[in-house]
Amino acid sequence: MTFKRVGFDIDPKLFERAGVNIHDPKLKELKEQRDKQMHNKFNRDLEQKRSSTVWSKSLWASGEIKFTLNEWKPEERSNPVKAKNLGNKAFKLAKEMVNGHLNVIMSGDAGVGKTSLALAMVNMLREAGKTALFVSTIALSELVSEQYEYSDRKMRLKELTRAMKTCDVLLLDDLGADGGSTEKVMGYGYTGTRKDLQALLFDVANNRYEGTEKERKAADKNHIKLIKPVHQTIITTNNLTDELIRIYGERTVSRLVTRDPNHRLAFNDMEDMRIKEGI
Repeated sequence: MTFKRVGFDIDPKLFERAGVNIHDPKLKELKEQRDKQMHNKFNRDLEQKRSSTVWSKSLWASGEIKFTLNEWKPEERSNPVKAKNLGNKAFKLAKEMVNGHLNVIMSGDAGVGKTSLALAMVNMLREAGKTALFVSTIALSELVSEQYEYSDRKMRLKELTRAMKTCDVLLLDDLGADGGSTEKVMGYGYTGTRKDLQALLFDVANNRYEGTEKERKAADKNHIKLIKPVHQTIITTNNLTDELIRIYGERTVSRLVTRDPNHRLAFNDMEDMRIKEGI
């Protein structure tokens, strides 16, 4: 390898002091490998920064919750076989979601571990380089209400909505909780949750399922057919699908809630761990 004069002389001894053998016939190859490693590291760091930025926009009901699959202890459950099967299915679905196009729903009573297992899946997906966002439906309903009184809440909602539409994986926690009791939801004359929240969730659901306007235009321009859902969603809920339809409307639910039994986790016959743990 030769050193060209570019306005000044390069002293080969500087490379020798750094442990670089300038006479090594593989020096060019080693340099290319080093450049590739640096490029890959730069991309990984960029992905990590992007992932952290999106995650920081999450909306929690009462502070951030962290959970991994290692913390899922089937043997501590009254139905360990069921708990083990749920953990295994969540693990496989998270693996599938790394390069997939699917929605997942976890249903069951309160306190049975739906949110914990959903967060474990999201943790796996973030480690795989996916951007993810956690949104509590209860907190979202409060934010929608507060936007009319506080300008900073309106800006927060606008920023959150944008992230909800575009992140790789959205975890919508406790979907349906803002709709009221089952008796109310299924009662005569019920028209759903507040209309502004219904409109917002449809907008989010449609962009996640069909792709954003920018993504759709780019696909049309390049004659590419988008695979739906374009952006994946994980839902936890205490409600049945028919109840969710009553709360948010058929169009929204059809875009968010999968009907594929392989992508549904039913926490039937699972005890309330919060009662067990004295919470």
